[in-house]
Amino acid sequence: MQRVIIQRASTREVLTYDFRGLSFSTVTRELSAVGTMPVSVKASQGKSIASDGRPLFDEWGTIITLDDDGQIRFRGLVTELEYAGPEWKLTVSALPTVLYGCPYDDAPYYGAEVDPASIVRKLVANAQSFPDSDLGITVVGSTPVKVGSFSTQRRIEAEAYYDEKVRDYKAENKTLQALRKIVAATRKTAASQRSTRAGSSKDLSAAKKALTAAKRAQTAAESALKAAQKTKDPAKIAAAQAALTAAKAGVTSAAGTVKARQDALDGRDDTLTATNARIKTQQAAVDAQAAIVKTMKERKDKASELKSAAQQAESEDGGAYALEAWEAQDCGRLIDDLAKDAPFDWVEEHYWSGDLPQTRIRIAYPRTGRRLSGDSDPTFQQGVNITVQLQPTTSGGDFANTVFGIGAGEGAGSIRRLISKRDGRVRRVATLQSKDIKSKQEMVTRLQAELVARQQTLAVDSITVANHPNSPRGTYGLGDDIYVQGRVPHYGEFGLWHRIVGLTEKTDGTTEVSLQLTDSFTYGAGVD
Repeated sequence: MQRVIIQRASTREVLTYDFRGLSFSTVTRELSAVGTMPVSVKASQGKSIASDGRPLFDEWGTIITLDDDGQIRFRGLVTELEYAGPEWKLTVSALPTVLYGCPYDDAPYYGAEVDPASIVRKLVANAQSFPDSDLGITVVGSTPVKVGSFSTQRRIEAEAYYDEKVRDYKAENKTLQALRKIVAATRKTAASQRSTRAGSSKDLSAAKKALTAAKRAQTAAESALKAAQKTKDPAKIAAAQAALTAAKAGVTSAAGTVKARQDALDGRDDTLTATNARIKTQQAAVDAQAAIVKTMKERKDKASELKSAAQQAESEDGGAYALEAWEAQDCGRLIDDLAKDAPFDWVEEHYWSGDLPQTRIRIAYPRTGRRLSGDSDPTFQQGVNITVQLQPTTSGGDFANTVFGIGAGEGAGSIRRLISKRDGRVRRVATLQSKDIKSKQEMVTRLQAELVARQQTLAVDSITVANHPNSPRGTYGLGDDIYVQGRVPHYGEFGLWHRIVGLTEKTDGTTEVSLQLTDSFTYGAGVD
């Protein structure tokens, strides 16, 4: 028996276990994407107020679970309300819809050699870590794939090491400059002292000349005294004696000046000698510090080389898988990219835990589903269980047998690869540009998928399948490969393998099956 469970999204509180009055036309589930379920309800019921005082049907506030005899067919969040006369139209989107548009907002994360499934778990957990955000979505499954490399951590370490060596160099060079200023100041003092000494030396020379002149004057006075004594003239003798006494006094005075100036010169010599000795000591300190600075510069330059090499290595292999809040990375889009690059599929699973419905995301590597080619497997043939005329589409404009890719990096340093397949047709090149491709291996994987997809341009986008003995509901599912057969006007017999990427179950018993060419999918790590 079918019943509808309604919960308040922000608390997961069950508001009713069996709401009556909702009408369901289709239920759509999608492979690695968000499914939807359109619902209609009478306006009188749509206006209902729940026990918590809020509208029972509230955009982004109500979870609706469709249960069929204990099997949950769909569970999702009311994301749109359309007030259409006597009936309200509701769009119920699968719970993972909350991941899309939700930016990663946590501490920076740099994953190296990490399973992408672990990153999905981290993203889902982060999206539900805020108030009014926990819908109870969990993630199960793993892959053997490893994304991210340790080159980012090595680059971070190399940059930190370089920064450390720059600081060391600057600190030691600052000390060197201070020592050079000291010795320069001392040399300036020495220059001043030499200038002062030169003046003292001149003064001494002048004093010595004056002493020599005084001594000559004394000698002349002595000769004059002798001459006066010969005259026996007392007056002349007295005058000569007075002149000699004055001359001797002049000699004594001049000799004192010479001694004083000699002492001054000797003092300045001692001061200059001490200053020169200080210069020698200071210069030795400068030379020693210069040697240290040279060593620090060599270490800094070596660290710069290591940093550049680490940055180059990160550029070449893509580095760690980075989650950075300042980049406002969309959690849902990140999961899509991880699924595409690994690759893996993800599907929703619903189950009961006690009396509460639960939802989890199951990661399937390298894919979910199987190739339905056994005798007991369902078949899909126009006119038998395909109820609508097949309408394959083709576009020659999409064809290519060579694919050229340009990834992360700039100019000649960007990641570039080219792969080709000679198929007897004129070479036609498609170009794939994506700056989020950060490694050569990732580029090869993407190019291989692109090339295969462009080889076969004839495909069926969807088929409508009856609930027929050849294809009962439940015998085929998301991810399965099915062989679609029929006869197409202007083309003839048609038969190609397609993969189921969406299922829309209708109330009339038919199922609209969304398809993509099987060959457009690439599983595994690709080729070199």
